[in-house]
Amino acid sequence: MHKGYMEKRMRRIGIAASVLMVVLLGSSSVLASGFENTGLGTTARGMGGAFRAVADDWTASYYNPAGYAYVVDNQLGGNIGLFSNRHEITADYVEYDALGNPYGWGMVNDQSIYNFDRILNNPAAGFVVRLPIWGETVFGLSGFQRFDYSIGWRFYSPEATDFRAYNDSADAWAPSDHYRNDLDVVAFQVTASRTFMEEKMSLGLGLQLLRADLVFADMTLRDNPMDGFISARPYDRVPEFTNNQGSGYGFGLNFGMMYRLNEKLNFAITAQWPFDITLDGTTDFRYIMPSNPLQRDLVNMSQEELLYVSGELVNFQSDFETKLKLPPSMSLGLAYDVTEKLTVALDAEYTLWSRYEGFEFAYSNFVNLPTWVDTNGTRYTIAEDFLTTDLSNPTEWDNAGKIALGMRYHLNDVVTLLGGGSADQSPSRNTAQITPHFVDTGDKYSFNGGVVFHINQWDLGIVQSYISYPDRSISDFTDLNDDGVFDNFPGDYKADTYETVLSITHRF
Repeated sequence: MHKGYMEKRMRRIGIAASVLMVVLLGSSSVLASGFENTGLGTTARGMGGAFRAVADDWTASYYNPAGYAYVVDNQLGGNIGLFSNRHEITADYVEYDALGNPYGWGMVNDQSIYNFDRILNNPAAGFVVRLPIWGETVFGLSGFQRFDYSIGWRFYSPEATDFRAYNDSADAWAPSDHYRNDLDVVAFQVTASRTFMEEKMSLGLGLQLLRADLVFADMTLRDNPMDGFISARPYDRVPEFTNNQGSGYGFGLNFGMMYRLNEKLNFAITAQWPFDITLDGTTDFRYIMPSNPLQRDLVNMSQEELLYVSGELVNFQSDFETKLKLPPSMSLGLAYDVTEKLTVALDAEYTLWSRYEGFEFAYSNFVNLPTWVDTNGTRYTIAEDFLTTDLSNPTEWDNAGKIALGMRYHLNDVVTLLGGGSADQSPSRNTAQITPHFVDTGDKYSFNGGVVFHINQWDLGIVQSYISYPDRSISDFTDLNDDGVFDNFPGDYKADTYETVLSITHRF
């Protein structure tokens, strides 16, 4: 191979790798079931994700690494997905007393509340290059968000719900994000692929370095641990606001096989196995304590009892650790060339969502806990057991399947048309534990369409995607682990997601 050509190729590889490492972190994405990314690239997304037996561009690193072996030319590409979650919850966060009177602890009930309106983005980039190593093995480096979620809500408003009796300053002291979940798992993947059996079969393997980032804000209504009138309604539950921000690293494997049954029909098998990631970081705690003037003036109250009638804002910090149990998945794919211009593809995926068990936050190294000094000058921490309790957000999800069907039609040398859709089973379909952190209301459907323009050595693509969720109503409270904390959020849920994907690929 000509020396100048090789030097030019290596320069391009170096530039691509540099760009790849800085384009991905700090972004957000749209989801399929649970919090799995819907995919990347305009061709694959335009075909509804039915791409594992096609896999003929740089995005094969995500769908099927074995496809790299059949990529004819070297490629450098990138895409960005711009999307909007248009979700709505009408809360029914209410208990009823013996007389049938409703009580909602300051939640805004019977009003349509929408998630924070943000246009979010999902960038991805990668390159694939054929090198004279190990019999023309094809290599690639790519970066994409394997798992992701981003949503935020505000539901707590005592002034709007006539909950002033608990604490007339509560609304002003609550943080802006009552419920927030920003979860990003970025995969930096090195891929190698080559053909066997006279190029009828190819195998590919991707080794992943996973970087997970989490911002998880939650509101927890904790049982007031005091006895008697100190914990009588409306003082029976204390709102605890936590904001956990942390990160961690892990590893993953992405395996693929592609077999050419004949000149027109391809068959594919893929498997992805992300290993568990330990996340650690810092937590900000905010407790709004009951304001109970009738009890506050009593004599002979302990310092701990005084805290639960004081009406104070208690704010402190700690470290946290939690484990993110990511689900493996297996997939099958078929692609059939109906004509020289038209390809039809079918994919089936099965994801082990039962491995994901939610988050359990273990706290340590507390700073600025409330204290008092006794008559001997000794400093004590007030209500330490209550304030420093570990919190959990458990889930009991089921494994879920997904079917995607898509087509690609080469209209001419300049234009390729794309279309497809998918039916996606929800991991929470058999539970009543939906929360604002994960709005996955049931089995959903996506509809996709797009076009790719081929201009010399450049491919420019655009795809529009719509995901339709079913409406769902949750009427009862659920406490999965019997810790006295509600693990779901009753109400009426509606959800839709819109996404636009833009891509550019350079072939060299």
